[in-house]
Amino acid sequence: MWRVDGDRTKPFPSLQLSEELGVSRTPVREAVKILAAEGLLQVRPRSGASIKIVNPQEVKQLFEAAGAIETAASKLAIERASEAEIARIVSTHNKMVAAYRINNRATYFEMNQKVHSLIVAAAHNAVLADVHEKLLMRMRRIRYACTNDAGGWKDALGEHEEMLDALKTRDGERLATLLAIHMEQGWQRVRDFVKKEFENS
Repeated sequence: MWRVDGDRTKPFPSLQLSEELGVSRTPVREAVKILAAEGLLQVRPRSGASIKIVNPQEVKQLFEAAGAIETAASKLAIERASEAEIARIVSTHNKMVAAYRINNRATYFEMNQKVHSLIVAAAHNAVLADVHEKLLMRMRRIRYACTNDAGGWKDALGEHEEMLDALKTRDGERLATLLAIHMEQGWQRVRDFVKKEFENS
């Protein structure tokens, strides 16, 4: 097995990793299989595993796919979401804003991701929710790496504020449009990072 912290040249035996985590080698191997299936690791027979550096076109397609799911789900959510579900999304959004104000990058990112997941969940369509979560997992590292851009934080927050207003007024068409724009802007925010990483891989 190989190091998965960016250094893909030094061997990292699964035994060593299992000892550091305090678990047996079996769950380590299973975790690698899952991460590989989700497109986060690249596994080569008898060579080990490394972080999968995705090309810019693939990342763009991930954003397009996630955006398509979120826009479709948002219209269903407007029709099907309970007041309690909308209140939970609002609460999560408020936690994201609070994290932004104190520059808490990790919490901001988690709450941001959760808002998107909750909107899709409010559509009450298990298939959409399952595919969406898998896409978010594949996009996670790239999206998190770009949260160190203060300007990107501010722009994304403004987009979320508009989305929340559309949700609270149950304006499905507006919410779908805003989500589509938000995901396209998300791709624009990560594009340079992805291209640079791919060129240097």
